[in-house]
Amino acid sequence: MSAGLDGEEDRSAAERKKEARRVYRERNAERISAGKRAWRERNQEHIRAYRAAYDAEHREEMLAQKREYSRRDTARKAAERRRKESRKVSSKKYYQAHKAEHREYTRQWQARKRAEDPEAYRAMRAKAQRRWWETHKDEYNAKLRAQHRENPEPKRAQARAYYAAHSEELKAKKRAYYAANREKVLAGNRAWKEREKRRVAAGLPPRRIRTTPAAERRANTAAADAFFARARTPEEIAAMRRKPGPAVDELQGTPPELVAAFERDSKRTRIEHALATDGSLASRQLLAEARRHLAAQERAARREQRDAVENARLDAIGKQVNDQLRHRDPPRRRHHLDPDPAAPHPMLNPNTTMGMNR
Repeated sequence: MSAGLDGEEDRSAAERKKEARRVYRERNAERISAGKRAWRERNQEHIRAYRAAYDAEHREEMLAQKREYSRRDTARKAAERRRKESRKVSSKKYYQAHKAEHREYTRQWQARKRAEDPEAYRAMRAKAQRRWWETHKDEYNAKLRAQHRENPEPKRAQARAYYAAHSEELKAKKRAYYAANREKVLAGNRAWKEREKRRVAAGLPPRRIRTTPAAERRANTAAADAFFARARTPEEIAAMRRKPGPAVDELQGTPPELVAAFERDSKRTRIEHALATDGSLASRQLLAEARRHLAAQERAARREQRDAVENARLDAIGKQVNDQLRHRDPPRRRHHLDPDPAAPHPMLNPNTTMGMNR
């Protein structure tokens, strides 16, 4: 019985200690975090070495964990994609089955929001329209261009009506643009005249652009499909094979100078058109100039470094030559006072008891 009570007391004491530690951690969370952070900052090298040793020791285990995580993540993403596709299909089916109800609910909701707060409703609609336009503007513009190609007359009629109603305003705007961009307009005119001159000099007809009506395009497409897609009979194939071709002597190649002129003019025309229409070429041109300037600086630095090395080499050679050819003075004879230059001359001492003065 006493053993059971002791076990209960031990468990109670352990629970009390655990609760005390939890309370302490909650009350001193910031101080504990600061202490751990300071310890990590003081022991960065130790932590790095420990992690490297742990990675080397458990490399296979870690790679297996990474592979398992990658497999689970891939499966999770695939399942999420399938769920999204399923929800999209279900939503589309539900909408097709309840299209009238959905539209009626949308009209009622819009009317209620408009009645509650007209300003907020207009701001919400404007935001939604901007978001839709940013997402679908390329698709919408392509659709408008296709409609204009198929039937350009409505847009032309609208343009004529607008010009008739705002002719003076458009003329004033055009005059203002010409006054503000006179050099640009004149440069474009000169480029067009030069291009036409080159075209006439090359023997090409003047450039005329004419929009083909939609009915004519459809007729041409149908005729092309009927011509190229129809099955040929064996008699027609045999006739085309029997048809003699032109003699080799009658074939004349295009002169090389005309081919070179055509390629040169074509490249120049493409470059001029790209410069006139592509706005990103300006930034690319500035980037190219910056790169050229940087390359020139690097070349100058390398040239200066080479010159410095060459000058040092020439100076070393000149010093060696001068050391070999320079006239040197004969070595000075050793003086009797060299061991002690500060000692008095022996002949200047009158108190000597040696020699003739004895």
